[in-house]
Amino acid sequence: MKGENACSACEGDGKCTSCYGSGVNIHLNETEPKCRSCNGTGKCQQCLGSGKSFGLGSDIIEIGLNKL
Repeated sequence: MKGENACSACEGDGKCTSCYGSGVNIHLNETEPKCRSCNGTGKCQQCLGSGKSFGLGSDIIEIGLNKL
């Protein structure tokens, strides 16, 4: 789902960027089995797995302050 409304962290796929969506801790020297970024959910923590950006977009709103 890459596009202008795609999440900038996961690039629109909704997967955790640390564990690549597996939910598994990829750091072999740790005893915690769950990914420390997503806590084992496999979802991107910025968009909560939706793949969509929650920002206002890149539109700039002109409010006319330069005319004062």
